Amino acid sequence: MDLSRKYAIDKDRITYRIIDGEAVILNLDSGYYYSLNSVGTNIWKMIDEGKKPETILSCLEQDYRQVEKRDLKKDMVALLDDLKKEKLIEEIGAMI
Repeated sequence: MDLSRKYAIDKDRITYRIIDGEAVILNLDSGYYYSLNSVGTNIWKMIDEGKKPETILSCLEQDYRQVEKRDLKKDMVALLDDLKKEKLIEEIGAMI
């Protein structure tokens, strides 16, 4: 995954709420609900703020210093891939 790409939540097709620190996401097209744990919710919020994955990874490294960078990256990339696959986020291009 190219970490310089930027992703966005398609707010025409997705709605979400943060409840007790966890994101509950509804895909309005499919009717499916999704939930994210606290780490996933932090990633989701940063996507919504317009942060690139490389910036998100940097923030995760600060917040989870006890976790190896490669593990954080692997887990973040897996989540982004899942979110893309479920059409909860969309790639909006490379940032220069």
